[in-house]
Amino acid sequence: MKVWRVVLVPMAVAALPGAMGTALAADPISIRVGGYSKWWVVATGGQSSASAVTSPTVKGDNELHFIGATRLENGLQIGLKAELEAGGHTDQTTDPIDKAFAWVEGGFGKIELGSDYNAASLLHVCAPEAAGLWNGPPNGLMADNVIRRPAIVSTMYSGNQTEMDQDDNAEKILYFTPSLNGLTLGLSYTPSPLSEDNRGPSVRSELYTAGLGFTRSFGAIGLALSAGYVTGDLIGATGAGERVRAYSLGGTLSYAGVTIGGSWADERHRSRAAVIAEDRQDNSGKAWDVGVMYELGPSKTSFDFYTSRVEGRVADARHDLISVYQVSEKYTLGEGVALMGAVGYIEYQDESGLGNRGYTAMTGLGLWF
Repeated sequence: MKVWRVVLVPMAVAALPGAMGTALAADPISIRVGGYSKWWVVATGGQSSASAVTSPTVKGDNELHFIGATRLENGLQIGLKAELEAGGHTDQTTDPIDKAFAWVEGGFGKIELGSDYNAASLLHVCAPEAAGLWNGPPNGLMADNVIRRPAIVSTMYSGNQTEMDQDDNAEKILYFTPSLNGLTLGLSYTPSPLSEDNRGPSVRSELYTAGLGFTRSFGAIGLALSAGYVTGDLIGATGAGERVRAYSLGGTLSYAGVTIGGSWADERHRSRAAVIAEDRQDNSGKAWDVGVMYELGPSKTSFDFYTSRVEGRVADARHDLISVYQVSEKYTLGEGVALMGAVGYIEYQDESGLGNRGYTAMTGLGLWF
């Protein structure tokens, strides 16, 4: 993996001065504000007493995006983006800037430096879903905060999803090639995947990712494909940590308003501890999803299924299982305004047969600006 560090980082750093030369910006960078605000009314019913809540609750997902860019006289584009979490959480501490990065784009491709998802995550394609409640969003069944997941049931390291974001928003360097007939290659290097906004040195903790994305239309047929690879160390400042290696595949096919698709992920974790405790949780496992979505005018309707099979507690020989079924709807009222709804069911099962299950009915309003 040192090859990536030797090639990717110096290549990206060295390319910038040569590409920029003495070119001046035609116009200064100006900042515009974008983002979204989504609010849901949620009714739930669960098996356990902790989840058996049938009275409606309110869930939110809101972000403000600050975006700026300029073009140099030599044609290079330089920009920045920062995303501010803007409320909707159950605590009062989860509203910082969670992503912030600068980028340079030209004929050589695009280089990003800062806090963002990794290359495999950004290029990943998963099952189509209408309401934006799939592949690990902050609200809904997939996020564990509606029907509670028992602590004894393990998920994939990145949660209930096939997207591989083991380093989440940790600071990193990313490179994307120019698109060639719809094909894009992405590479990223994260010096310290278990930390964010941390100026301290990393502790034997690095993550390398590669992603391949393909998006193209063939007449009335649309095709999107992805492949991802992640490898590295997930090591904290004091712990022994673990080695991780993960793979993902995804694809969708669309025609005449119908989109079908799915994705798959496989990750393996190997502890670096001299003695592995029997109660240690092992996130090694496989996950996949499949879905179909139909779009007619301003309306989108989808049905999706997700399942994961994770090792879980080291001492147990069997696996932890999670299954999710969801029907979603989105109706666009106008530009940037939509009504959304979803009905879903989730089941958690521990290796011992214990777990939880429940259903949700959600309806809400989404605004994008």
